[in-house]
Amino acid sequence: MRFSALQLVLCLMSCFVGACGAQSSQGTLFSRVSDEGHTVDVASSLVEILEYDSIQPACASYWEMLDELDNPRSGSNPKRLREVEVKCGKWLFLNWETSGKMPLPEILFDAIERSWPERVGKDFEKLGFLPNPSDPAKRPLGIARSTTRYTGMPSVNVTCAACHVGQLPDGRYAVGAPNTQLHLSEFNLMSYYPLYAAMHNNQREQLPTEIQSYYKELARTERRRVGGGDHGIDWSNMVFKYSKLLHWLGIGPKGLPDAKFVVMPPERDLKSWLAGRPGVFNPGAPMLTLQVQDVPNLSIPQLWGISGYESDYMAGRVAPLGQTTKYASLEKFVSSAFVYAFQDLSLVRPRHVRPLVAYLRQLKGPVSGEIQNPDLVQQGAHLFKQSCATCHDGAAGESTQLFAANAVGTHPSLANPRENYIATTPIAKLIDDLSRELAAELQPQPIGIRSRRLRGIWARSNLMIDGSVADLSDLFCLKEKRLRTASPHQDLCDTFAISERESLLAYLKTL
Repeated sequence: MRFSALQLVLCLMSCFVGACGAQSSQGTLFSRVSDEGHTVDVASSLVEILEYDSIQPACASYWEMLDELDNPRSGSNPKRLREVEVKCGKWLFLNWETSGKMPLPEILFDAIERSWPERVGKDFEKLGFLPNPSDPAKRPLGIARSTTRYTGMPSVNVTCAACHVGQLPDGRYAVGAPNTQLHLSEFNLMSYYPLYAAMHNNQREQLPTEIQSYYKELARTERRRVGGGDHGIDWSNMVFKYSKLLHWLGIGPKGLPDAKFVVMPPERDLKSWLAGRPGVFNPGAPMLTLQVQDVPNLSIPQLWGISGYESDYMAGRVAPLGQTTKYASLEKFVSSAFVYAFQDLSLVRPRHVRPLVAYLRQLKGPVSGEIQNPDLVQQGAHLFKQSCATCHDGAAGESTQLFAANAVGTHPSLANPRENYIATTPIAKLIDDLSRELAAELQPQPIGIRSRRLRGIWARSNLMIDGSVADLSDLFCLKEKRLRTASPHQDLCDTFAISERESLLAYLKTL
């Protein structure tokens, strides 16, 4: 039964990734289309870049323009279709969960802000979340409604926007910029806590001492009891322990949480989160969490300059997408994100995947307002071509080849995080199974490090895969010694003269 459905999905996917071409009057509309954008993605205010009134109805309009096989209906205007498609993709980027994190019942999410205000602040601002002035529910940007499949009640989860909408050094906001203020590790620990406290207290007591201490600290400060005092209602326990009674009385959730899925993550994940810091990417998705203890987390990458065409990858013009699991095309990468988030293949179809791919491909990096000395830029460009381009040979400055971790000063475990990977939780196992059916490239990859895209690198901090270099000035040791000794590319400071480093900095600020 599942296999036949899968065949249909993969057939549809093959059409939109270019294997068979679009079977409609639109010809090759969905192969190598123009990267022209129709959205505002860099602006001085969040209201401007969120474009709520413009993008909120876009997906419904886009889907109406497609037939049951997700091909454009006869007579569709290609230009209008493309415009609506990109806007729909932006809506999905900002509002659809893609993290693979266990959904959190909305009632518990709301309680976290009440429970630990000194830690999270209003609208989770102390954890680095940006406000979302367009959300009627007043949730922070990057938190949106989720599936009720495992909780049986209204739930929320993390979207792309939490990590990939950030503020630039000049104060502007940009889609695709890493949110280097986001403390996702702390959010993970705090948001999972009520689930475990309510259902698996005995598991909590078996955790390593430092993790127990963290949860005990939360317990000492929690204010989740509605009504105050010892006679208030503890929502975390009520939601789970009394679900059947509440449902029977007709005043509780209409479904019941599936307890087998609410399990403690592996100790390595909890330790990783406990040691995390703002600006690193460790959401707990089975494919993205590093599988080795005491390993630096991944820094959040910028998203500008992605092409993601399989033909470019096969020709060696771009690197594969993903740091821990490699994908030859943006279509496959986005498809896997939907699998992570929803734990089935129902959404892996062109009408959902194609808009998000189209939006990401047209996403342009911001232009710096800082005026650079043109002679210095020219010198930097020449030096980059002479000394750096052999490694940074991809279309957006990424490397298409692999390098030994010790050659660039990166932690060796980051060279192949999926080595010896074992799915341990029920959700992780389910996602692994579904991803294999999707033909995702999940097997251990060749060991090595690829550099990330350089497009827009001037606008970010936490450089390098592990986030160990503060910014470009730190990279070139122009202000003081490196914040972290033996960090990647120490050779830039040791072998290049100050004037050369200044010219390289000027050039990179133009990318």
